[in-house]
Amino acid sequence: MRAALALGLALWLSPALAEDAEPAKNGLRTGQEVFDRIAHSLAPESCTPAAAESQWMRKYIHDPVRFRAQLVDLLPVLDHVSYQARRRGLPMEFALIPFVESRFQPRAVAKGGPTGLWQLMPATARHFGLRIGGKNDQRFSVTDSTDAALAYLERLQGLFGHWPTSIMAYNAGDSRLRLSLKRQGLERADAERRLPAGLAPHTYAYVRKIQALSCFFIEPAGFGVALPVDAEFTPLPGDTAPLEPAPAPEPPSSPEPEATADEGQ
Repeated sequence: MRAALALGLALWLSPALAEDAEPAKNGLRTGQEVFDRIAHSLAPESCTPAAAESQWMRKYIHDPVRFRAQLVDLLPVLDHVSYQARRRGLPMEFALIPFVESRFQPRAVAKGGPTGLWQLMPATARHFGLRIGGKNDQRFSVTDSTDAALAYLERLQGLFGHWPTSIMAYNAGDSRLRLSLKRQGLERADAERRLPAGLAPHTYAYVRKIQALSCFFIEPAGFGVALPVDAEFTPLPGDTAPLEPAPAPEPPSSPEPEATADEGQ
């Protein structure tokens, strides 16, 4: 499987590029277009050798046949999230976040306040213009919550310029992560080395999960899944205009100076 880490992803997003699959007729879109968009936009180095062997991803899939059927049902939402991430010129790794947060379920609610596809906290949602509470809570809206979450991630990417650091900030809170980086003399986070030290274990694991999902989309057959490339669906309104070419992947991170924090934390 490690030898196959090049380009060939799959999962949830939409309109095709010039090099992508031909669009379906009659206003429909195919799974092939969605999966190709993701595959052509993910940075190949996002799939590390360790992530390619991820047991978390295999447990997440559990039943490949059933998982494939779930992908068919999720295609319009997957398409929307990936389309909007590409439209904003954001790392495609951000489009994988709802898989970790909610299993791409728009009605998901967790203890403590996180709600919706992106599991937005009330304060974050309000800050980005969403209504909170009651039947009209916009965190349950696929389009509204995606617009707010991507606006937040765009802000984080502007601050850090490094997608792993940005998603760790999304998980842990940007103020907390910035303070931890400053105190420990770091410019970027490093989940593999558990830096900055002192964050919750699930924040470091967050990056590993996104890397494992990247491996799945690069080589789904390695996880025993046949993607529903022929499935057709109607894109959500606003997801039909041609997209700009995928942005160039981020350059590899330069090594951070050795930190004094205990890496075993």
